[in-house]
Amino acid sequence: MSHTHRRDGRGRRRGGRNKARGRPCGAWGAALALACAAALTACGPDGGDAGAAGTASDAPTSSAPTESAPAPTGTGTPAEPTQPPPPTSAAPSASPKPGGIARCETDGLALSLVADGQEMNSKYFDLRLTNTGSEPCDLLGHPGVSLLDAGGKRVGEPATRSQDGAGDGGPVRLRPGQAAHATVKTAGEGVTDGRCWPEAATLLVYPPGSKQTVTTRDLAGLRVCGDSFQVGPVGDRAP
Repeated sequence: MSHTHRRDGRGRRRGGRNKARGRPCGAWGAALALACAAALTACGPDGGDAGAAGTASDAPTSSAPTESAPAPTGTGTPAEPTQPPPPTSAAPSASPKPGGIARCETDGLALSLVADGQEMNSKYFDLRLTNTGSEPCDLLGHPGVSLLDAGGKRVGEPATRSQDGAGDGGPVRLRPGQAAHATVKTAGEGVTDGRCWPEAATLLVYPPGSKQTVTTRDLAGLRVCGDSFQVGPVGDRAP
């Protein structure tokens, strides 16, 4: 600026005054620098106590080896870790057969139906399952019974279960040539005002415990009336 180039006495006096004042500032600056240098020497790099930091960092580290766990005594040889045996799949248990004898299969059974009279407004039939095989076999429970027409379609509904007959619900053992018996019952035609199912052509039976069927076309005059169609459990004798 223009006043910095003035050569009057006032300007010179200001310059002289600034120089006079500059000397003490320089002395104080040097003293301050020396004080800071001393402070930095006493202070650690992170502002902490330099003596404490030096003591912590200069502390000797232990060179002693780490002690390991003592080996087990006895045999002198450490025992190897035991591995669990691999899992084994248990074989499924077979369902027990009645009396310990094989169940009668359909390929070793013959079916027949025999009229057994009428009593108390009901008609009875003896359903027989004969063992045609060479080994004894067992039957247990109720057979499944249905009627089919000439075209193979079911007539009415399957027979419902009853407790009619000589069977007590226990297993029946059949030697070759022997028959098990189950009672089939329906209402008499005369007490139902003729409300009967169409005549069937085939009797279809599931032996107890089997998913296969045996059949016969000899129905012995069976015709279901009054929507009453029942079958009892197998027994070892005719009712």
